[in-house]
Amino acid sequence: MGIMYDLSPPPAWVGTMEGFLAPYRNELLTGDFVELASETRLTVEELRGWILQMYPFIHAFPKFLAEALIKVEDDYSRSFLIDNIRVEKAHAEHWIWMGQGFGLSREELLDMSSGGKPVLRDVQSLTDWLWHINTKGSLAEAIAATSFAIEGATSELTKKTLSGFEAYGQFSGVEMNARTSRWMRSHAKYDDVHPKVALEIVIRYASNERMQRKVMMAAKRSLQLLHLAFDTAYRAYSTKGEEVDRVEVDLRSAERRMQRQTTSFPERRFGERRGRPLRAVA
Repeated sequence: MGIMYDLSPPPAWVGTMEGFLAPYRNELLTGDFVELASETRLTVEELRGWILQMYPFIHAFPKFLAEALIKVEDDYSRSFLIDNIRVEKAHAEHWIWMGQGFGLSREELLDMSSGGKPVLRDVQSLTDWLWHINTKGSLAEAIAATSFAIEGATSELTKKTLSGFEAYGQFSGVEMNARTSRWMRSHAKYDDVHPKVALEIVIRYASNERMQRKVMMAAKRSLQLLHLAFDTAYRAYSTKGEEVDRVEVDLRSAERRMQRQTTSFPERRFGERRGRPLRAVA
């Protein structure tokens, strides 16, 4: 990382941002998924479903960073993003290893990322948001939403859940080894640096009060959607009666939508609506 460790003292507005984001970060870190995973109280089926549903987001993560890279105007930020893209590509492979340890095949995970199976609405919303902010937002917003908020929260939640996650090795159908836990262990360690460097970039590019407010809102949205995605993903695969609610209906609805044939346009010219005679479409 070299130059990436050179961090400047944060300006006063960063403290305001941290205070603003604290409730949303705490909601995620004390949410059902994190609490249950840290105590090894999720079923294997629930955790397997979470791994499966979240993979398309993990698979797309380096692409979000690549979109932000287009906006860069300095070598510091460029070097960070290029290095982070490399790291996140490796982490997508580590996620597949994690899924394999829980009995999923590489083909199942890749099928999810290619659209072969439906992704839950709350999970898709998270992915859509990161695509939007990295393509349409400013660099400060993109980095705040992605490398600062998402990677920062991921570092904290993996530290909290790592021991509980590794305890799943005692369950039937789970092979817990160094490959299975690689993603969790990497994020508990490596991503402790990324959010700090990301904040340095945000500070450099959020140079006025208006942009600083937009940065705060972008980070907030990422934390909220990550929380929803995590909780929805495991609940959809729950075998507990009280948990099989809206998310299972959502999953079944998505499956039905994918099975429907594409609706064709009527064989007429739109000019008919304006009083012109009907003409067949060739």
